[in-house]
Amino acid sequence: MTGQGRDAEIRISAAERDEAVRMLATHLSTGRLELAEYEFRRVRAGAARTRAEVDSLFADLPDPHPDLTGAVSPGRVPRSSARTAATGGSGLVATPLSEALSTLCALTLLLGIPGSIVLTVFTGAWWTIVVAVLVTIVSGTLEEAAKRRP
Repeated sequence: MTGQGRDAEIRISAAERDEAVRMLATHLSTGRLELAEYEFRRVRAGAARTRAEVDSLFADLPDPHPDLTGAVSPGRVPRSSARTAATGGSGLVATPLSEALSTLCALTLLLGIPGSIVLTVFTGAWWTIVVAVLVTIVSGTLEEAAKRRP
Protein backbone atom coordinates (compact mmCIF):
# COMPACT_ATOMS: atom_id res chain seq x y z
CA MET A 1 0.00 0.00 0.00
CA THR A 2 1.26 3.48 -0.81
CA GLY A 3 -0.67 5.39 1.84
CA GLN A 4 1.35 4.36 4.89
CA GLY A 5 2.14 6.63 7.82
CA ARG A 6 2.40 10.35 7.27
CA ASP A 7 1.64 10.22 3.54
CA ALA A 8 -1.75 8.56 4.09
CA GLU A 9 -3.45 11.92 4.57
CA ILE A 10 -1.83 13.65 1.57
CA ARG A 11 -4.39 14.95 -0.89
CA ILE A 12 -4.55 13.39 -4.34
CA SER A 13 -5.30 14.93 -7.72
CA ALA A 14 -8.23 14.44 -10.06
CA ALA A 15 -5.93 12.48 -12.40
CA GLU A 16 -5.06 10.10 -9.55
CA ARG A 17 -8.76 9.64 -8.76
CA ASP A 18 -9.43 8.90 -12.44
CA GLU A 19 -6.61 6.35 -12.45
CA ALA A 20 -8.17 4.64 -9.42
CA VAL A 21 -11.49 4.37 -11.27
CA ARG A 22 -9.69 2.87 -14.31
CA MET A 23 -7.99 0.30 -12.07
CA LEU A 24 -11.34 -0.60 -10.51
CA ALA A 25 -12.74 -1.08 -14.02
CA THR A 26 -9.88 -3.49 -14.72
CA HIS A 27 -10.84 -5.50 -11.64
CA LEU A 28 -14.47 -5.47 -12.80
CA SER A 29 -13.51 -6.76 -16.24
CA THR A 30 -11.44 -9.60 -14.75
CA GLY A 31 -14.32 -10.66 -12.50
CA ARG A 32 -12.78 -9.71 -9.17
CA LEU A 33 -15.59 -7.19 -8.53
CA GLU A 34 -19.29 -7.51 -9.14
CA LEU A 35 -21.07 -4.61 -10.81
CA ALA A 36 -22.73 -3.36 -7.59
CA GLU A 37 -19.44 -3.46 -5.68
CA TYR A 38 -17.63 -1.78 -8.58
CA GLU A 39 -20.21 1.05 -8.61
CA PHE A 40 -19.87 1.50 -4.84
CA ARG A 41 -16.07 1.69 -5.06
CA ARG A 42 -16.15 3.86 -8.19
CA VAL A 43 -18.28 6.48 -6.44
CA ARG A 44 -15.97 6.42 -3.39
CA ALA A 45 -12.88 6.70 -5.63
CA GLY A 46 -14.37 9.71 -7.39
CA ALA A 47 -15.03 11.40 -4.05
CA ALA A 48 -11.70 10.42 -2.45
CA ARG A 49 -9.46 13.26 -1.31
CA THR A 50 -6.52 11.42 0.30
CA ARG A 51 -4.23 8.49 -0.49
CA ALA A 52 -5.67 6.53 2.43
CA GLU A 53 -9.19 6.76 1.03
CA VAL A 54 -8.07 5.33 -2.31
CA ASP A 55 -5.83 2.70 -0.72
CA SER A 56 -8.77 1.39 1.32
CA LEU A 57 -10.64 0.66 -1.92
CA PHE A 58 -7.82 -1.63 -3.09
CA ALA A 59 -6.94 -3.29 0.24
CA ASP A 60 -8.51 -6.64 -0.74
CA LEU A 61 -7.55 -6.52 -4.44
CA PRO A 62 -4.34 -7.71 -6.10
CA ASP A 63 -2.44 -5.54 -8.56
CA PRO A 64 -3.06 -3.35 -10.49
CA HIS A 65 -3.40 -0.52 -8.01
CA PRO A 66 -3.29 3.20 -8.88
CA ASP A 67 0.14 4.84 -8.75
CA LEU A 68 -0.12 7.43 -5.99
CA THR A 69 3.62 8.00 -5.61
CA GLY A 70 3.22 11.54 -6.98
CA ALA A 71 1.27 12.52 -3.86
CA VAL A 72 4.06 12.84 -1.29
CA SER A 73 4.40 14.74 1.94
CA PRO A 74 5.68 18.32 1.48
CA GLY A 75 8.68 17.51 3.70
CA ARG A 76 9.67 14.71 1.33
CA VAL A 77 9.59 16.46 -2.04
CA PRO A 78 12.17 14.91 -4.40
CA ARG A 79 15.22 17.10 -5.05
CA SER A 80 14.44 17.60 -8.72
CA SER A 81 10.93 18.85 -7.86
CA ALA A 82 12.32 21.20 -5.23
CA ARG A 83 14.82 22.60 -7.73
CA THR A 84 12.06 23.09 -10.33
CA ALA A 85 9.94 24.96 -7.78
CA ALA A 86 12.89 27.13 -6.76
CA THR A 87 13.68 28.05 -10.35
CA GLY A 88 10.11 28.98 -11.25
CA GLY A 89 9.42 25.74 -13.14
CA SER A 90 11.77 26.55 -16.02
CA GLY A 91 14.83 24.77 -14.65
CA LEU A 92 16.89 27.93 -15.17
CA VAL A 93 18.78 29.95 -12.57
CA ALA A 94 18.87 33.74 -12.51
CA THR A 95 22.18 35.45 -13.26
CA PRO A 96 23.22 39.01 -12.39
CA LEU A 97 22.47 40.04 -15.99
CA SER A 98 19.02 38.47 -15.91
CA GLU A 99 18.29 40.21 -12.60
CA ALA A 100 19.32 43.58 -14.07
CA LEU A 101 17.16 43.01 -17.13
CA SER A 102 14.26 41.97 -14.91
CA THR A 103 14.64 45.23 -12.96
CA LEU A 104 14.78 47.25 -16.18
CA CYS A 105 11.66 45.52 -17.47
CA ALA A 106 9.77 46.20 -14.22
CA LEU A 107 10.85 49.83 -14.05
CA THR A 108 9.94 50.45 -17.66
CA LEU A 109 6.57 48.81 -17.14
CA LEU A 110 5.81 50.66 -13.90
CA LEU A 111 7.36 54.06 -14.61
CA GLY A 112 8.27 54.30 -18.30
CA ILE A 113 4.89 53.53 -19.82
CA PRO A 114 2.88 55.81 -17.51
CA GLY A 115 5.53 58.52 -17.93
CA SER A 116 5.39 58.24 -21.70
CA ILE A 117 1.60 58.52 -21.60
CA VAL A 118 1.92 61.73 -19.59
CA LEU A 119 4.49 63.05 -22.10
CA THR A 120 2.18 62.20 -24.97
CA VAL A 121 -0.77 63.98 -23.38
CA PHE A 122 1.13 67.17 -22.52
CA THR A 123 3.72 67.41 -25.31
CA GLY A 124 2.38 65.23 -28.09
CA ALA A 125 5.51 63.00 -28.04
CA TRP A 126 3.58 59.81 -28.90
CA TRP A 127 6.72 57.96 -29.94
CA THR A 128 7.78 57.70 -26.26
CA ILE A 129 5.02 55.13 -25.71
CA VAL A 130 6.46 52.99 -28.52
CA VAL A 131 9.95 53.22 -27.01
CA ALA A 132 8.71 52.29 -23.52
CA VAL A 133 6.74 49.30 -24.80
CA LEU A 134 9.68 48.09 -26.91
CA VAL A 135 12.13 48.40 -24.00
CA THR A 136 9.72 46.43 -21.80
CA ILE A 137 9.33 43.64 -24.36
CA VAL A 138 13.03 43.41 -25.24
CA SER A 139 14.26 43.48 -21.64
CA GLY A 140 11.71 40.83 -20.63
CA THR A 141 12.76 38.59 -23.50
CA LEU A 142 16.47 39.06 -22.88
CA GLU A 143 15.98 38.38 -19.17
CA GLU A 144 14.85 34.82 -19.93
CA ALA A 145 17.70 34.36 -22.40
CA ALA A 146 20.25 35.51 -19.78
CA LYS A 147 19.33 32.78 -17.30
CA ARG A 148 21.47 29.65 -17.18
CA ARG A 149 21.02 25.98 -16.38
CA PRO A 150 21.85 24.98 -12.79
